[in-house]
Amino acid sequence: MKTWRRIQKIAIVVGLIYGLWLGSNVDATDADTRSAFVIVVLACVVAISMFTPDKKDTEAV
Repeated sequence: MKTWRRIQKIAIVVGLIYGLWLGSNVDATDADTRSAFVIVVLACVVAISMFTPDKKDTEAV
């Protein structure tokens, strides 16, 4: 589980850096900016899913 969290953190950092670099490139085409937007959104989804607490099914007996 600890390894999975580390992989998620690395994916977030790499996704955000690459997405922002690709989108802010001076010679970026429309396809490049669209791809950058998708990469940044996916990195944000991974970050949000990582920081939301897991549900624990506890029943009051």
